[in-house]
Amino acid sequence: MLYALLAAANGVLTVMSRMVNAALGRSVGSLPGSMVNHLVGALGAGVVVLFGWQARLEAWASVPWIYFVGGCLGVLVVAASNYAVRAVGATLFAVLLLLGQILTSALIDHFGWMGEIQIAMTPMKLLGLALLFAGALLVLADGRRPVTPGTDAPAPEGSRRTHGASAGSAAS
Repeated sequence: MLYALLAAANGVLTVMSRMVNAALGRSVGSLPGSMVNHLVGALGAGVVVLFGWQARLEAWASVPWIYFVGGCLGVLVVAASNYAVRAVGATLFAVLLLLGQILTSALIDHFGWMGEIQIAMTPMKLLGLALLFAGALLVLADGRRPVTPGTDAPAPEGSRRTHGASAGSAAS
């Protein structure tokens, strides 16, 4: 039960993180926003490691190099999220993000990639994945409709538009 609560809390924190990072990306640009996110995260993790956990230096020698790619992938994830959340909205972004995560996780489980145990793909799991995919298609088909008539999708990066501004007006 604790792990289920942690997973749910992680989902809440992931959405909040994406929204904060999208706002940062809107202010300074997607890639600089990603850099700031990771610098602040590295400082926070550094404090925890320095004062909280004991690092076993001998363990670092046996870590496969590919496992260090996660940091680079994280930079790409945050930079892409900074842009995508603004372009498609929080709901569609979350649906597509979860769909990508679930499909990738299913492949990792089925094939046992990255040292994970193999967990067979069953007809019930395939049905569940198909239903998730169908749900994602429904959300995608509905598109991004503004709440206020006359508003539209976010302005391209580098320009700013106030909430509720009409399609042709730009705020400075």
